[in-house]
Amino acid sequence: METSDTLLKSIIAAETQYCSHKIERNLVFLQRQIDVLISKTSRGCSLKFFNPSKVLAAECIACLVNLVSDQATKPSLLLKCILLFNNLVTDNHIRECLHEKFQLTPALVGVVVNHGVSTSDTLTAEAMQLLQKVTYGHRISFQEFYMEDLVRFLLRNIVSPATGLTQPAMGIMVNLTRDNFSVQSYIRNNENTKELARTLIKLLGDQAQNTLLFSLTLLLNVCPLEKMASKFYNETNVPQTFQMIFNVLIDGTGDTRRYAVDLFRDILKSPQHQKSLANYEYLGTCVEQTLNLLCTSSHESVLKVFEFLQILCRVEGVRRVVCKAMFATFHIQDLSQFASLVQTPLSRIPDPLLATIHWAGQSTDTQGLAPLGAFDLLIEVYEEQVFSHSKMHYEKHVAAILPTAHHTLQTTLEGDNLTIERRCSALVRCVKLLLTFCHDDTLLTLISKQTDANLLSKLLLFQFDNNTKALSPDITPPSDDWSDVGVELVLYLLDLIAKLKIGALEDLFINTMQETKVVPFLACGLCSTKRERVQDTLNLIQMCSKLEGFPVMILGDVLAHQNAARMKQQEAGLMYDTPYRYPNKRIHLEDKENRPAMYMKENISLKNTSALNNTQSDISSESIHSLIEKLDSGLGLKDCKESEIVAVYEKSLQAMQTKEQHLQDLLEAKTLSLTQADRMLAQYRARKGQDEAECNRFRSLLIQSEKKCKSLDSDASDMRGKLERCSKEIEDLHTENQKLQQVAQMHQQLTVAHTELTEKYESGQKSLLTLRQEHKSLTEMHEMLQKHNTNLKQQFDNTMEQLTTLQDERRKVMTQLKSAETKLEDTKKASLKWEYDYKKSEEEREVMETSIESLRSSMAISDGKKKQLQDQVSQLEFACNQHEQTIANYETEIKELQAEIAKHRQITALINSLSSGNASDTSGNPAAS
Repeated sequence: METSDTLLKSIIAAETQYCSHKIERNLVFLQRQIDVLISKTSRGCSLKFFNPSKVLAAECIACLVNLVSDQATKPSLLLKCILLFNNLVTDNHIRECLHEKFQLTPALVGVVVNHGVSTSDTLTAEAMQLLQKVTYGHRISFQEFYMEDLVRFLLRNIVSPATGLTQPAMGIMVNLTRDNFSVQSYIRNNENTKELARTLIKLLGDQAQNTLLFSLTLLLNVCPLEKMASKFYNETNVPQTFQMIFNVLIDGTGDTRRYAVDLFRDILKSPQHQKSLANYEYLGTCVEQTLNLLCTSSHESVLKVFEFLQILCRVEGVRRVVCKAMFATFHIQDLSQFASLVQTPLSRIPDPLLATIHWAGQSTDTQGLAPLGAFDLLIEVYEEQVFSHSKMHYEKHVAAILPTAHHTLQTTLEGDNLTIERRCSALVRCVKLLLTFCHDDTLLTLISKQTDANLLSKLLLFQFDNNTKALSPDITPPSDDWSDVGVELVLYLLDLIAKLKIGALEDLFINTMQETKVVPFLACGLCSTKRERVQDTLNLIQMCSKLEGFPVMILGDVLAHQNAARMKQQEAGLMYDTPYRYPNKRIHLEDKENRPAMYMKENISLKNTSALNNTQSDISSESIHSLIEKLDSGLGLKDCKESEIVAVYEKSLQAMQTKEQHLQDLLEAKTLSLTQADRMLAQYRARKGQDEAECNRFRSLLIQSEKKCKSLDSDASDMRGKLERCSKEIEDLHTENQKLQQVAQMHQQLTVAHTELTEKYESGQKSLLTLRQEHKSLTEMHEMLQKHNTNLKQQFDNTMEQLTTLQDERRKVMTQLKSAETKLEDTKKASLKWEYDYKKSEEEREVMETSIESLRSSMAISDGKKKQLQDQVSQLEFACNQHEQTIANYETEIKELQAEIAKHRQITALINSLSSGNASDTSGNPAAS
């Protein structure tokens, strides 16, 4: 801390030295000190030492802002200061203070407008990026003196993309036009609105996601009445925009996610777009993919994811989808895992509900506003579950939530005001979550058994002892005070204790409501502008009104005191507020026709203030005249004391001073009104000159129109002749039309014939397939028969061989018979046997011959069938070739038509495709299809 304080002191000293003596040596020394601070505040380093509520940090920021706002500052020093501010705006609190307290925005506007000429100027680019970050989330009035110049500069850089500053200019324009009707109306009334719309439509084809988001946002907010711009948000194109936003949210970075969520919020302001979101086809899958980001994101990006899911939950019918997707993966059976859920690393938690509970249990000091967003999402989800009376595992959900809730309730409220405010906000949301559970009786009993009364009493005692709004309501608290959040925390805690009145909690509730310390908090709750806070406070008072020790009288006194203080503040505002004072600001009215009316209103306000000043001066003058009359009537100084005379003179002097102040204010208002009147006179003269020029132009146009009328009379006669010719041509065209109708009928008949031919072709293809199958089966049968035929031939050859051998043997036997008659008797027996065998062989031969003849006949029949089938196949192949030629012709025509369609699609994709850069990333995603 000491080194950082010395560094801040050295920068302040170097800045004062440079401002007093602007020499090169002091400039180099100041730049070196700023470089050291830039390295110390680089991304990833802690910025707690640069808290703007501290004196040194505030003085250092003021010195740097003075350097930026000074037009004589050199560009190199300006660039160093802007780089330092770029490091500082990573902290949200410092960024808001730079815009609200230190007026960095007008200084940056001066730098941008004065130096934004060259396209390669890094100073202008850095200044515009810083201005985009500083103006994000702030609604700047168009009545600021720098707004008109800034809007013109931005429009010029958006309409002409060649400057190279288009994207930061669009980002700043998006920040200025969001929820700002005056800036939107000024741009719509500008002459370059149509050109702006055309430029934004062209920029939709850019591959940069930020440029696409900026273009869609400006088309929605600035150009909703343009025809081409309104087409992007009709019922057919809005689902594509939703898909693009989901894709950017899933695959994008921090800045792109931020502007995607803002665009989503702007789109859902329309009830029609809300209905189209509820009816979106891929909403469930997109919500599941968005919920998976809770397990993998950092605390900066997960905050926008929580904000996006809360926006979804506010749409009717969509919160049920979010709850269904969130509870779909919650199936953990081991309840002991929930106790260490806060300390478990996020990479080990695959479930979105448990990841949300993990984020809710984190500290706001290290994780920023991410725990608050997690609590808000849990409140939305469990409100849907509890109030819809849906069946869920109560013990499992309470076991998952209560360890985190107890961990949050144990946080100590220490540190600076900002850290205490964030911790109180986390406590408020934690108590609201427990209150949503308490609407169910079973959950109420589970929570009441596990809630510690000591934790709640410590939180109440801290607020009773340290809350400045309740302890001293007359004193105006500082800007970073946390008392309002503390009052809200006390009221929610009392409501929770009232619902959990079991044992020690009941005693705590009775003792707390009987103390006088709770009275200021109840009074603040009753005087609140929030309806829910007033109703909760009234319910608490109704429950405690029956208690004997409830301080009703003290509550009435506190309420009367607060009402009296409020009345005094209102009277003081009426007496001393000067609404006609506009220091260092130019007044720009959106409508030129409303300027006289506004001028009359200013005159009426001036008359009212002058009348009020006259009444005050009359009262003081009456008191002075009464004192003079007393002195003149002979009364001595004994009748009135010197102190009274001095008091009268002091009052008269005060009245004269106030009168002088009011006269000065009136002079300023009069001068301002005179400047406005001069401006209006100049505008009137300019308009008068324009009207006279337009009258002269109209006269010349009249003369030209008369000449044209004479020429048109001569042309009319020619046109009559042409009309007669045209009538003949029309008759010819009628005849041609009839012929064309006949051709159209022929075309219809041909189309019918074409359809019939296509059907015949399809049936022919089917029959061809069946015939091919039959042909395959017949060929297989033919092969089988051929194999069988070969086997039979082999058998026949064998039998023939056997016959030849038998004949040879028969010859031998005959020779033997002739040679050996003596052996006749023996041979007769053998011959008989051989004759018997011969008869059998002959019978077998005859059977074989009959079978061979039958096979030959079947072979001839199969050959005939084969020839017929071959003839049919050749005919079908010829018909197929003809059909294939016709199909090829049709396919060439179809390819040409598809090429033309592709060209038309490429032309329309430049306008209608809203997620051209993410088509390849989401090709495997069913939601991106």
